[in-house]
Amino acid sequence: MGFALPMVIVGGLILMIGAIILSARSFSSLTGSIRQNQAKQAEEIAESGANIIIQELNQNYPYLLVINCDVTNNSAAQQMQVPECDEGWSSYLLNDANPFGACSQRSQNPQNIMNVVYQATPGGKGFYRLRSYEFFGDQIQGGTAVIQVQGQLRHGSSDNQRIVSSAILEKEVTIVPKCCDLAPFETCSVSEGWKYGLTANSVALQTGDVIDENPNVAVSGANINCSSCTTNPPENVCTPWGATGQAISLSKQSLCRGLTNTIDIAEDSAGFVSGERSRNNIDIPDAPSWNTNWRTKEGGQMQPMTFVNKSETFEHLDYEGPHPDKSCYTEINNGKPITHCRINSIVTSDYSKFTIKPGVDGEIRFYIEGAAINLSGRQFFVPEGTKFGQFAIFGSNSTSSLNFSGGGEINAFLYMPKTKVSLSGGICNPLIEPLVLRGAALVDRYEATGDCAQIRVPTDAGKTLCDNYGLCSTNSDSSNEDLEYVAVGTNRWDYVQMDR
Repeated sequence: MGFALPMVIVGGLILMIGAIILSARSFSSLTGSIRQNQAKQAEEIAESGANIIIQELNQNYPYLLVINCDVTNNSAAQQMQVPECDEGWSSYLLNDANPFGACSQRSQNPQNIMNVVYQATPGGKGFYRLRSYEFFGDQIQGGTAVIQVQGQLRHGSSDNQRIVSSAILEKEVTIVPKCCDLAPFETCSVSEGWKYGLTANSVALQTGDVIDENPNVAVSGANINCSSCTTNPPENVCTPWGATGQAISLSKQSLCRGLTNTIDIAEDSAGFVSGERSRNNIDIPDAPSWNTNWRTKEGGQMQPMTFVNKSETFEHLDYEGPHPDKSCYTEINNGKPITHCRINSIVTSDYSKFTIKPGVDGEIRFYIEGAAINLSGRQFFVPEGTKFGQFAIFGSNSTSSLNFSGGGEINAFLYMPKTKVSLSGGICNPLIEPLVLRGAALVDRYEATGDCAQIRVPTDAGKTLCDNYGLCSTNSDSSNEDLEYVAVGTNRWDYVQMDR
């Protein structure tokens, strides 16, 4: 009996110690499970953040896919600070070093990417933070990029948070060039030759329009380039582009107001641009000048003609040589007639009309040597069915202005790199025609005043300018203007560090 009580006490102690050990093990297991779950959440946050950053680069900043972002504030004490990469994305200027430009609808403000690299994840589980982005490869052919993103699981109030678990995901992706508006590896269907329907040092489009003659064309030729504009076009195509008094208004208006891209867009009180807006520095060659070997029948020099309120018809001779009644000369190249006319100045009104008759496949070219051309009323009537590229006006260094007013139409290519071209008028009235340049323009300054002043760019205008006038490349500082980069696929991924 004397041994019973000690044995009970010893047994009870043993059971109590066992219970304590089991409880400690259970608590340790529970703590480990919590930490493991927190680590898994941090990994998911890192993976989500990496996907968000890559998606944002693809959609809005593809030109940054070949630019490094070496984050300089990655110490333990700086993990809750906005990443800084002053030598990369933060300081990048579009088109400065990148051989590709920005396709339509891409952001024109590279620095805005820094608003995306450190954010709360959808659902509020935590924060992701970019730690580095490094590109390996060639800026023409592409290559690979390695991105590191930290996932941070946090606890605490919004003003007193702490990181309870983090994970750093390292992912390698492939970077390839692709055509604008096409999927990766698809064959480019870019327009041939000159890219722009309107090329100018300065543009005041105001409520005028630059549109495609065929609204269903696969690749728009109704692009505008304003070389001296002081700002890039807004990344939102529905935002007017204004710079130093120039107003290049709503682009792709069908996206902005639900309107369709047709030529019946008058009285919309907004400038409509079917294609893209850009401000590339373009090397524009001088327009062709009068050939002094084109002489009169007697061998003398042809003198520039002046026309004031006079109706005239311009057509070809049946043979090669000078015209008997005008300062014009007809050439025949491989059966194709081209008539060249030397002109000082032109003034027309409602009571005078120029009729251009280039024939089935011929061309008529005006070489302007005077200071100004003033056209009003309906003039330069080209028979229906005549192709673009059959009539051109070349301006000299002395030609300062071409003013086109009233209601009427020019079917022409204006190659006047030293000239200000103004379209004023085009009253929107069923009894009065719009004021239309059916063609393309390469000028010094372009100004449109009037809601019905339009440039309607024909299909394949770029190829025609290349074939007929030798304008086959813009030679801009963004030579691959129809290409951009894209990140495709994941080559490998790993977690390089986890704080559990």
